[in-house]
Amino acid sequence: MLEPHITRIEAAIHGSALIATYSLNAVEHSPNTGYVEGEIIFTDGSRLVYFEFLRRTQGELDREKYRFHFMEPGNQLIFRYDNAPHHPQIRTFPHHKHLPTGVIESPSPRFEDVIQEIEAYVLGIP
Repeated sequence: MLEPHITRIEAAIHGSALIATYSLNAVEHSPNTGYVEGEIIFTDGSRLVYFEFLRRTQGELDREKYRFHFMEPGNQLIFRYDNAPHHPQIRTFPHHKHLPTGVIESPSPRFEDVIQEIEAYVLGIP
């Protein structure tokens, strides 16, 4: 069930020259549910810790829960995307993005988009 999703994640990881090391763990709880989690260390020492809980419904793979937590080498938050339902005032609820300055609206990001955003950060591209 998770194979196509894992393939997409690995393609994004292997497509980045800025990734120093990574871990990827995938667990299928049932034929229709599972999760993917791991950590990526970038060449500047920053890191991404990620988690996605997935469910197959009517042949489609839906991401029910996710968290992409990107931080500096000293573990200080750079940004985190998640869909924990704790910011109902946000227009994109439950999807949102945490920044050091607060929480902002955000659509649900794809893994590939998060990697691209981090690459821009590491390269100093606004």
